[in-house]
Amino acid sequence: MITPSDVEHVMAYKEPEHAVNQGSIIRLQNREILFGFNQERGKVHADSGQSCLIRSADGGRTWDASSKVVVWPWTEHGGNWDCAFAQISDGTILMHTRVCSFMAPTALKDGADQVLGGPPPGRRERLKRQTGYAICRSDDGGRSWSEAISVNTAPIADSGLSAYIVGGSGAGHIIELGDGGLLMPLHGTISREFGTRSGESTRCFVLRSDDGGHNWEYWATVAFDPASILNWAEPGVARLDGGTLVCLMRTSARPGRFDNLWFTHSRDDGASWSRPERTSLWGYPADIIQLQDGRVLAVYGYRRAPWGVRGCISEDGLAWDIENEIMIREGGAADPSFPQYWHIGYPSVTQCEDGTIVVAYHEYDDDPIQVLWITRFRV
Repeated sequence: MITPSDVEHVMAYKEPEHAVNQGSIIRLQNREILFGFNQERGKVHADSGQSCLIRSADGGRTWDASSKVVVWPWTEHGGNWDCAFAQISDGTILMHTRVCSFMAPTALKDGADQVLGGPPPGRRERLKRQTGYAICRSDDGGRSWSEAISVNTAPIADSGLSAYIVGGSGAGHIIELGDGGLLMPLHGTISREFGTRSGESTRCFVLRSDDGGHNWEYWATVAFDPASILNWAEPGVARLDGGTLVCLMRTSARPGRFDNLWFTHSRDDGASWSRPERTSLWGYPADIIQLQDGRVLAVYGYRRAPWGVRGCISEDGLAWDIENEIMIREGGAADPSFPQYWHIGYPSVTQCEDGTIVVAYHEYDDDPIQVLWITRFRV
């Protein structure tokens, strides 16, 4: 295992009445660091909140809570989560995110007695369903944002009860290609019954835009198991200096076993991808960055004892070895009696001009409630 140097752990953001989680961190062209995240409606992780951001002017050492911007506010009947940020060469910042809508039990005749779980107290909360995917744009450094623009994910489903909805994670940054095209890494299915988990398994894929992110079309499948045994999801993608695209994917196998990270790569701007290969790295999901010295760093959550966030160094971005793993942060889980006590991590990574690596993630504090942390280090 590689030991990082100059390690600093910084609590970046906390809200006493709202869990905050699943961050996406990028370094802007003006050298500020932008930290996007999901703010929940309450203290429990529910994936039904709103996308927000804060910023740091000193490489992530301190974070200005007053700089908080709500990119896309929740409403009574809708929310958004799993935001991922990127800044493209013309300075535009893009945020893409899942969209969710709600049904209250009172929507049905005679109330909640017609809803799974029965009448209150069996079912008091509203039902949530992902109903689409969207993107927001900013041309002033993230201080103001456009209205949400629906993203075309066809043929992958983006609505309806019979299909598994597309999604990603905060590490799924939009990638800018050498010709100016953009790729958005996501996962989902064409058809799948969500309740019984039958039908095809999830695939990773990329959408492409050739007009600066205004319009999107399906470009290529990154990984798919036609036997519907392996589920590939939450792809983390980076473009290396030579143009090769590398991707690590969260993986599970039916009937429900979490597996190691799997890897694939593309040498033709994402139009085709290599056969997926299993790595020796356990954890999920991953974010990838090529460092200033040419090495490639992956960071990923570690949801089993001793918990925390880990990373791995690859010399070329194509070979990944557990011997080169890094312990970035240990711990962070809540007491097992707490709902979703294990829901930590979702790391996202950037690098400062001076070479310092900055990793963002969420973990539980003593309340317990999810809060946002930063770890700065060198390697």
